[in-house]
Amino acid sequence: MTHDVDDILDILRQGILMLDTCNRVSFFNPSVSRILGLPDGVIHDGMTADDLLQLAGCIPALLEDQGSRLERLEPGVPNAFQLSLLNGQTVSLNCVPSRVGGWIVICDDISTLVRAEGSLDVQNRRFDAALNNMPHGLCMFDSETRLILCNAAYAKMYDLPASLTQPGTSLDQILTYRRSVGNGPVNSQTYFDVVIEANSKGLTASQNTSLTDGRIIKISHNPMQNGGYVATHEDVTKTVRLSEEVLQHRDKLEATVQARTAEIERQALELERMLDHERGINELQRQFVAMASHEFRTPLAIIDAAAQRLQRKKGEVAPEFLSEKVDQIRMSVSRIVDLMESILSAGRLDNGKIEINYQACAVGELVRTCCERQATISRSHNFHLDIERLPEFIDADNQTLGQVFTNLLSNAVKYAPDAPDIRITGWEDKGNVKVSISDDGIGIDAEDLPRMFQRYFRARTSTGIAGTGIGLNLVKQIVELHRGSIDVDSKRGCGTTFTVTLPVTAKSQPSSLSEHIDAA
Repeated sequence: MTHDVDDILDILRQGILMLDTCNRVSFFNPSVSRILGLPDGVIHDGMTADDLLQLAGCIPALLEDQGSRLERLEPGVPNAFQLSLLNGQTVSLNCVPSRVGGWIVICDDISTLVRAEGSLDVQNRRFDAALNNMPHGLCMFDSETRLILCNAAYAKMYDLPASLTQPGTSLDQILTYRRSVGNGPVNSQTYFDVVIEANSKGLTASQNTSLTDGRIIKISHNPMQNGGYVATHEDVTKTVRLSEEVLQHRDKLEATVQARTAEIERQALELERMLDHERGINELQRQFVAMASHEFRTPLAIIDAAAQRLQRKKGEVAPEFLSEKVDQIRMSVSRIVDLMESILSAGRLDNGKIEINYQACAVGELVRTCCERQATISRSHNFHLDIERLPEFIDADNQTLGQVFTNLLSNAVKYAPDAPDIRITGWEDKGNVKVSISDDGIGIDAEDLPRMFQRYFRARTSTGIAGTGIGLNLVKQIVELHRGSIDVDSKRGCGTTFTVTLPVTAKSQPSSLSEHIDAA
């Protein structure tokens, strides 16, 4: 049995050292020498505990304190302490009083454990330093929303006192305090939406939360397996504001681009319209030159032929023959004058140089004078007047209105060569005067009626009849300068009626073409 105990003591990893009542070594196993870093044979029975510690290389400064403790152990009272050796080892000594007096000392090398504890302490310090140096706030709550830990940035972000950063503080306490100091969430109902989202997905969720102090905090919520969560709080106010400014700038830029694009498109359409207008004008000018050349050639040829006939007759000219040729010359000259007057009037209208000089115009007398003048030129036609119902005077420009009636009477004669009766009717109707001029001539196709007042347009029924297409356009513009209107009623082969409507009294009338255009 004794041998079995010795074997057990020899193989123990802990050192077993027995001291007598005088604190002298009375027994030790091999592990004592190993633990104390001593060669075999150095430890021997009878050596004092103080000598043993000096041989083991205990740190000199500790010998007086630690070493003497072995010398001053209180009898019958267990004791335990640590020794630091010069070789860097740390040894624990557990002293147990023996039944026969003295001590049983159990030695153990705890260097690895001490170093591990020291390393863990260093790691903890490093973790605390990293946690408190984070730029964003970090907090950890348990499943009952009680604070586990938070960093300095979290406390500073919400001006939390130290009492609210201690473990166990409830989230309700923190939010209540934040509301009291003016940095709580603006919308408490949506504040925990991020928690619901993260828990439903089992993943991190983030949301921007507006605070009552104007800041915007990005909260990233990360649920933990035990039901708690870790959250980071980042102040993104500047980023959000900058983003909003960028979006506003982008919207303004897009609006500017759209406006400029629309303006470019408008200008392009306007340019295209002007080009089309220019092409139309060029075409109209070409048509006009062709018609004018023809129109001037015919009366000039008549004048030339009449003059040649007269020259050949010389002194033998009979009065009847002379009168006939004079009438032909006068009619041709009148035709040329009318053509020239129409062209000049159209030019003045285009340049805004026709002015309406309102005065008391005896409209009935004006119509009668125009008919008499036309009768002297067109002796083959009869002019029947029914103008007694016209008022004595209206506000109008006598000269330009005379052009209107002269042109309409001339057209009635020209387009009714085989119908000698021309009817002129005038009456007053609700503050306006109406004058209609009717013939029984060739009439106008229904398809041509809407275009009758366009410049240079000539109806299909007028083929072979002299004309420039200027007269009716000129008439319409003069009538409209008077704030009046003109209508045409016609049917092919059944004659034509033109009706002019003019206000009796001029009220705020435009006095020139430019004013007329502005008013329109």
